[in-house]
Amino acid sequence: MRPITDQAGLPSARRLAVCQGFTLTELVMVLALMVILAGLAAPGFRSLLVKRAVRATADALVSDLRFARAEAVKRAVTVAVCASADGQACAGAGPNWAAGWIVFVDRNANRLVDSGEEIMRAQARPEFIGSIASLKPESDRSIFSYQPTGWAKVATQTFYIAPSALQSSAYTRLVCVSNQGRPSLRPEGTDACS
Repeated sequence: MRPITDQAGLPSARRLAVCQGFTLTELVMVLALMVILAGLAAPGFRSLLVKRAVRATADALVSDLRFARAEAVKRAVTVAVCASADGQACAGAGPNWAAGWIVFVDRNANRLVDSGEEIMRAQARPEFIGSIASLKPESDRSIFSYQPTGWAKVATQTFYIAPSALQSSAYTRLVCVSNQGRPSLRPEGTDACS
């Protein structure tokens, strides 16, 4: 069957008018279907974001502890990692690692960021993270000081990195710091350092 054409051989205006788009009903149905599918996918996507945030935070903490250790050896000076809410100074007693942390050169080894001491890295409060603490947060270390030898004296620490209270605890990750200051991220599902 031949299409209807005008004298110049082009499709007729009547035929073009019939094929010009979607009806309002069709658009509304497609939009409703998209909203339903997005609603079904949202919880799964949110849990994926939380799981990735916990993993990224654990990786960042381990990476910064390893960085501090390597810099202490390279620079032949004490380098420290401490909990910090403002990215400028170490938090005092009862540290809140979930608020963030900093890596700094501690030239006089007084465990404080003094004037002229370089802050090499600053980690802001990670998104979706509720806590970075051991099972007894009151005994958590507020600072890890790496000596020029690469060792941190009496540095044993277990960190459970858990998502915020609204999220599933199934996504918790474990970071273990040895007595010498060597950090490691344990496989998913591990619940103890030993």
